[in-house]
Amino acid sequence: MGDPRAVAVFSVKVPRDERGPWLGMGAWRPWRQRSTSTKRLDWWLLNNEPHLRQDAFATINRFYRWERAQEYVVRLGATFVDIDCGRGAFDCSAEEAADVLGELVLAGRLVLPSMLQFSGRGLWAFWLLRDEEDPSTTPFANAENRELWTALQQVTADAIAREFPGLRLDRPAGDLARVTRLHGSVNPSAERRVHYELLPGPDGEPMRYSLAELADFYGVRRPARSRSRSESEEDRRDASLEAHRRLCDEREEGRQRRETARAGVHPRLSELGRQGHVKLWRNRLRFLERVRVEVHGGVIPCGRRNRMLTVYAYCYAKLTRDLSEIAEKVVTIGRTFCEQPAEDRMTDTELRGITKHALEWSKRGQITNRKLSVFAGLDPVADRERIEGLGLNLSTGPKGRNERTRTRRESAREIVQGALDRGEDPPSVRALAQALTDQGCATGRSTAHALLGEILAELRPGNGPDSVLE
Repeated sequence: MGDPRAVAVFSVKVPRDERGPWLGMGAWRPWRQRSTSTKRLDWWLLNNEPHLRQDAFATINRFYRWERAQEYVVRLGATFVDIDCGRGAFDCSAEEAADVLGELVLAGRLVLPSMLQFSGRGLWAFWLLRDEEDPSTTPFANAENRELWTALQQVTADAIAREFPGLRLDRPAGDLARVTRLHGSVNPSAERRVHYELLPGPDGEPMRYSLAELADFYGVRRPARSRSRSESEEDRRDASLEAHRRLCDEREEGRQRRETARAGVHPRLSELGRQGHVKLWRNRLRFLERVRVEVHGGVIPCGRRNRMLTVYAYCYAKLTRDLSEIAEKVVTIGRTFCEQPAEDRMTDTELRGITKHALEWSKRGQITNRKLSVFAGLDPVADRERIEGLGLNLSTGPKGRNERTRTRRESAREIVQGALDRGEDPPSVRALAQALTDQGCATGRSTAHALLGEILAELRPGNGPDSVLE
């Protein structure tokens, strides 16, 4: 629930020397992610799961800027209380504190929480919020709702403290920009994993309350609403959200362009072009693997290893510009799959030289499929069928295109001539395109239209092509 344009701020506490997708340079490094939708948030959590296992936090409310500050709160997610447990010899446990809250609910002194969080050294209770007019979202953080939210935080803590003064309530924790631990993360202070428990309501789902319902339960007076001021404030926040969303989209596009450039793909390529580039070079790597296994028996011969490693490195250089990553792959292939006689072992210097040469080659020139097959130890003429059987198409470039064009025209002429010899009408454009495709010459309707016109002009000189192509 919540405005899909709003921001949830995540923070992860990690050692200074730990590698990871962190922002900032200190020991406390905030990781911030725009929550565009529930699906997007789930994706982010899934991809960052290894980094969210210890000291991982998320904000309870939503913001319209990256800064985690109270003035930027735009949506109110929940009211909550934080109870410190198990920190002293006479403190109650989190389970005992949960039983206390249950007794207060049964006695009618406390609203049923939506969920509980066992944080390792305490217990959090949350009352999830919904907007009074639009239950599908959370309350807008205008001035009146902020004032009411703050009052509810105070009165909820008072209700618990009045009945059980022995519970240690962390009252300063109840601010708008508060963060809380993520489910599944570990609290290192107690060496315990954080977990949440959902408390079902009458319909079996956790309850979501409007601010008005909570205020009526505790007898809190609602602030006087200034409709014009509220609407103007929401309009202002909406404009800020929209501007923020555009900025995020621009940043995301820039990030994708940079990642594309780092991956060895031209940044101006469309997404479809990028996919085609990646597919092309992965297919060539797959061809090299099949040559290694099916032609060389799994081990690259000593006399072929330099050229084979060079084209391996060239293909990897087309997928990434990270020199260390390419060098690592070349070393792995060289040490694992290349023949290494005692008198002629490959040195680290030789492997680095191969990597550097392939990277420079990939920047200044292109490798054709014919040259790729030569470097793999196959003859493009004598071994043509075998090469194409291993998945490498040699009918590329101007020569290959001319050959395919000639084959397609000869097949089209045979189809049209056969129909005329049988006394039938010439095939339609659609039928000709389908017949050529069935014969292995993939043909579109525009190409078939041009071929049919040319062939009929040759076979029936007196008839114009336009009259027979209808």
